[in-house]
Amino acid sequence: MLGVFVVAILAISTGVEAGVDCDSSKYYSCQATLNSALNIFDTQPWYDPENYRYEVESYYQKQGVDGIRKVCRAFREFKQCMGDQYAICMTPVHFVSLSATTLNAYQFVGLFNQMHFVCGAGLQTYLSNEDCMSNSWKGENGAALKQCRMDYEVTSDLDFNQACTQANKYLICFENLFKQQCGDKSNDAQFWACEYSRVNVFTRYPQCAARCVLPYTGGILG
Repeated sequence: MLGVFVVAILAISTGVEAGVDCDSSKYYSCQATLNSALNIFDTQPWYDPENYRYEVESYYQKQGVDGIRKVCRAFREFKQCMGDQYAICMTPVHFVSLSATTLNAYQFVGLFNQMHFVCGAGLQTYLSNEDCMSNSWKGENGAALKQCRMDYEVTSDLDFNQACTQANKYLICFENLFKQQCGDKSNDAQFWACEYSRVNVFTRYPQCAARCVLPYTGGILG
């Protein structure tokens, strides 16, 4: 427990320093360019990260391969625009300093961390399973994905003691919903879903030992 506490203190200290040192003018400019590339008109999306997430994830479901490539191209250009300021500015502390709530700050940064995964290690899996994975975001299945995530985010925000338990439920929920669309043997798609949700968990609760395993997928608490 002491180790977790020390890690948390170090993370907070590092985050505070990063938030203070952020070059706001560069960040605002790069964020505006990213928004323009994705046709998003909210100039301060850290206040409403839920809508920003909806806009980004809509590319995964509505435009298939072209949509995810568009997001990844825009995200890559955003990181290039930010340069070494990316790690300094894209922290929850920075957005709290801009008067976002703690929950909203973590939700916003969590989405960007997920884009790292989508456009990096997770890209080929998505492209190889684009049809079923795009369908996973649609209709009732998509609404269920959102509910899984919100259950985790809201419950853990209210009671951090529930964070790791809720995280495991979140991972399993995502796996199962992608499994419904991609089939029982879709280990790669299920693993992708687990990792996508796990990245969001680790944004705020890196102490949770949730992990994703192939070929037997399943959120596991170590």
